[in-house]
Formats: sequence, C-alpha cells, structure tokens
Amino acid sequence: MPKGRRTRLFNFLAAVCLGLSVVSLGWIVSIAINPYGRLNPFPPARPSRQPTPVAAVTVTATATVMATVQHESTLAATPTDTTTVTVPPSPTLAVPREPTQEANSTPLPTIEVSPSPTPTLTPRPSPTRSPFTYTAIITLQVHPVQVCDWMGIAGTVTDLQGRPALGAFVRVWGLGNLDQTVVVGANPIYGPSGWEVRLARAQLVGSWNVQLVASPEAKTTLSDVYTISMPGDCKRNLALVSLQQNH
Repeated sequence: MPKGRRTRLFNFLAAVCLGLSVVSLGWIVSIAINPYGRLNPFPPARPSRQPTPVAAVTVTATATVMATVQHESTLAATPTDTTTVTVPPSPTLAVPREPTQEANSTPLPTIEVSPSPTPTLTPRPSPTRSPFTYTAIITLQVHPVQVCDWMGIAGTVTDLQGRPALGAFVRVWGLGNLDQTVVVGANPIYGPSGWEVRLARAQLVGSWNVQLVASPEAKTTLSDVYTISMPGDCKRNLALVSLQQNH
C-alpha cells in the first residue's frame, strides 16, 4: 500500500476512535447527571410509598359485619386481620291486635329483644423485621458492555427514601480465593452508589458471597451474607445486587 494512502487510513481510524470516545464520555456524563434517565440501562430503585392502614366495614343484607384491620409492615407483605361476626337479624315485634266484637279473640304476646354483644377485634402481631439494616434483591442478567469474556457482581445501595447511601463498603469473596472489598459509589455506571467486582474473564460455574459492611475490616456488618451462584452463561454473566435499607 502506498505510504500516502496508509497515512490517510490511519488518520481516518484515529478520527473514528476519537469520535467514539467523545460519544462514550457524553453517555457516562449524562448517566452521572441524571441516573433515572432513559440512557441509563440500570437506573437506581425509586423510593416506594408505604401503604396507609385502612379500616373497612361492610354491612350486608344478612346482617353480617366484616371488620378488617390492616397492620403496616416495613419489609414483607402487609398481613391483614379479618374478623367476621354474624349478628342475627332483628326480630319483628308483633303488635297486639285491637279486640274485635268476637267473644273468643285473644291478644298476641309481646317479644322482648336483648341487645347483641359488641364484637371484639384482636389484631395479630406484625412480623419480625430483619436484624440487619440492609436487605438485598439479586437478579442475573447480561452485562450492558461485556459478554462472554467477563463475569462479575455489581449493584447499588440506597436508604429508606431511595437515595444513594454512601460511606459503606461491599465485600465479595468465594471461588478462586477471591476476597475483595470495594467502596460504595466507586462505579457510577450503575448509579451514584454503584459498585462492581469482576469475578473472572470467562464464564465459570460457581458460588460467591456478598455482604455490606461498615468498614474494610468488616467489623460491623450492615447486611446478611448473600450467596450468589453463577450459571456460567454469557447471557447471565452479571449478578445485579440492590441493597436497600429496611429500618
């Protein structure tokens, strides 16, 4: 190939690489500014609204009173206590007839009605909350950039309002003598509190442990130990861990 043509080809390739770098930098900056935008394939979880206790009373034609007491639960599904009390229908009072001119007519007796007892509702106790401050939701999916030549664990950490919870650390250890601790927020591609740990450069079948700790020495644990089993599948090479504060 002539030297001039080769020079033009190298210049063209350099311009293409520079353009791709500018586009990638703009994409990363857009996600860092607005993690909830459309450009972020893994937006952080939004805060969930707490349900409001509701007391409902239903009266039917058969005089059945349904009292429903709902207790609010922070972590799991809200238990509902339902007590059904059946009240007999009010009897009809027979009014004595007026005496007629017949000699053998007898007035009807009067029925006395006793008041029905008031039902007593005994609520059930709420379920015990987690002993740890943070609980995790784990999903397996494909990495947005890496495929078969990468496998790892990543995620985010949020508080009760769904805001990034910074200052803690995530420890990952398991197969291959891996034991690595990363600071929350070290990888903003997953959000302001994003973090990531690479497990291997190929797809392996094995198990690794994840735990949120207050310091690299792991003296104070903020979550339970979660064991993640990787299937060795290119389409599920990323374990996304969402650590959320529960109380």
